[in-house]
Amino acid sequence: MSVIYAPKSSNVDGRSLVFPVLIGVGLMAIFVRLWYIQVVRSAELVEKASHIFAATVPHPAPRGLIYDRNGKLLAGVQSQFVVMCVPMIAAKNPWVIDKVAQLLKVDPSKLKSKLEEGRWRPYLPTPIFIGAPVEAASLISESAEDLPGVTIDSLPTRYYPDPTSFSHVLGYVWVPSKDDVDRLDKLNLKAAPMVGKNGIEYVYEGDLMGEAGYDRMEMDKKMRPLRLAERENPEPGHKLTLTLDADLQKTALKQLAGRRGAAVAIDPNTGEVLCLVSAPEYDSSLFKNGISSADWERLSEDPDKPLLNRAVYAAYPPGSTFKIITSLAALRAGTFDPNRYVECRGYYEVGKRRSKCLSVHGAISFHHAFEKSCNTYFSDLAVRTGPDAVRQAALDCGLYARTNVDLRSESRGVIPTEAWLEKYRNPPKWYTGDTVNLGIGQGDVQATPIQMANLVALVATRGTNYVPHLVKAVTDSGGVHPKDAVVAHHVDAPDSFWNMLQDAMASVVDTGTGQKAKIPGLKWAAKTGSAEHKLDEKTHSWFIGYAPYDHPKIAIAVLVEGAGHGGDIAAPIAAEIVKKYLKPVAPASAH
Repeated sequence: MSVIYAPKSSNVDGRSLVFPVLIGVGLMAIFVRLWYIQVVRSAELVEKASHIFAATVPHPAPRGLIYDRNGKLLAGVQSQFVVMCVPMIAAKNPWVIDKVAQLLKVDPSKLKSKLEEGRWRPYLPTPIFIGAPVEAASLISESAEDLPGVTIDSLPTRYYPDPTSFSHVLGYVWVPSKDDVDRLDKLNLKAAPMVGKNGIEYVYEGDLMGEAGYDRMEMDKKMRPLRLAERENPEPGHKLTLTLDADLQKTALKQLAGRRGAAVAIDPNTGEVLCLVSAPEYDSSLFKNGISSADWERLSEDPDKPLLNRAVYAAYPPGSTFKIITSLAALRAGTFDPNRYVECRGYYEVGKRRSKCLSVHGAISFHHAFEKSCNTYFSDLAVRTGPDAVRQAALDCGLYARTNVDLRSESRGVIPTEAWLEKYRNPPKWYTGDTVNLGIGQGDVQATPIQMANLVALVATRGTNYVPHLVKAVTDSGGVHPKDAVVAHHVDAPDSFWNMLQDAMASVVDTGTGQKAKIPGLKWAAKTGSAEHKLDEKTHSWFIGYAPYDHPKIAIAVLVEGAGHGGDIAAPIAAEIVKKYLKPVAPASAH
């Protein structure tokens, strides 16, 4: 039987073709549109795109906060009112600047010069006045309709709760100069609108400045904003915790009030700077919005030189405080004999010249000579030891070298080495009289207060001192990063020498030239100094010491310019500072 197959009928009708046809039409439309854009309108669109610009409006980062060792705020951030103005709108309404100047009570020319700086972006607001008073800012804000193009914004700015007590340590911030920009470029940092100009603000700029944010705007060819393309929020700077004790700093400044001088206190076990004061101080708030010509002239021409950081930059003859070095040099040279007596007749004679002593001490040995600061004894010791050994002892203890404290513009001081003589003395001859002067801290030798504080710190630890530092820790998003103690110098000497030297220094306070530094309930060790610097003028007054005697926690140096004997002037100042820090309990009085 045969099978006959009939052909099947097609199931495709008109409706089944609708979707493919629509797809085809859509693709054709896209093709035609692309052809139109790329071919027909190509020149037009290229021209239009060439007139779209990107403009970045920066948002400064708040500077990092600075605290003392006990958490007290030393440098903060606050928002200031900033007057903003759109240059193109102001150009069409020139009277607006005069009106704003009237409300701010400032010279209109200052506002106009600021406006000119932002004229390259004519349709974007530019700051024309920073730090507007609240009342003026309110009036400007309320008068917005009558002040076309003018708005009030806020800017995070630095402020100091106490702008005087820490001015030499913290420094100040202001608009960067070309030198600032170049310096930060070398550190791969972009200068912020305000940068550190001195002190901690300068040295730790990389930590404090933070990262600026920005708004990136698309602009047309007339520099009119089209849309916000991108926004990045600013990141605040890192927090610094200083080694300073704010209360101790204020105490030291109070003790030096009305004088020219410096006080530096260090933890001898770590190198942490507990206070660093230069007097007279200056008011850093004068630099907040740019110091006026009158204020700058007043500060720079002041005979007391308030801008000079005497603690780290000014160097002075150390006087009898240098006898610590002379004693150490004699030990190392083999000429130190604590039982040897020298006859003091009130002077030390070299040829036909006599170097004066404070008194006629008669036959005197080391302990009593140190306690009473006998120049005759230490002149004799220096001459028998020789200048080379004294110089080398000074160098090994850190004199004639920067301590590398984290401040700028530190002085090296002077130790008259042979290289120094070749450079500064013509002819470069050295005489026995020079050795006499060297042994008692006079003549060419000079040291800074921070160097002398670090010298007595070395005695406190019996041979080791550390790099003085003002920053205790840096805190960032990764946590707290403490600063490690770094050994600066180490000097080997037998315990017997340290015992004799420290015992003699204790006697300076108990029964010697430093009795005005006595503190009830506290035994401590020290050395006074009275450094001659000009004929017919009072000596510079020195006092260096450490406390407590058995377990040192503080080493201190106080220098008062042209004030007289160290035991009379500097000693009681140092005592008040040490007493404030250690808070010793005086023994109960007997009844």
